Amino acid sequence: MSVVLVVVVIATVVRMLVRPRPTRTHLTVADLRARLAEEDERLLVERDAAHELGRSA
Repeated sequence: MSVVLVVVVIATVVRMLVRPRPTRTHLTVADLRARLAEEDERLLVERDAAHELGRSA
C-alpha cells in the first residue's frame, strides 16, 4: 500500500513540474483596444476582398 502511495505522490509531483504554466499577461485597456482595432481592420480587409471576389465572379 505504501509503495502505491509513494508512486502516486511522485507521479503527481512530476506532472506538476512538467505541466506548462499559463502565461499571465497584464494587458491594459489601451492594449485591448489596440488589438480590437487591428482585428476590426483585418476583418474589414477580408470582407472587402470577399466582396470584390464575388463581384468579379
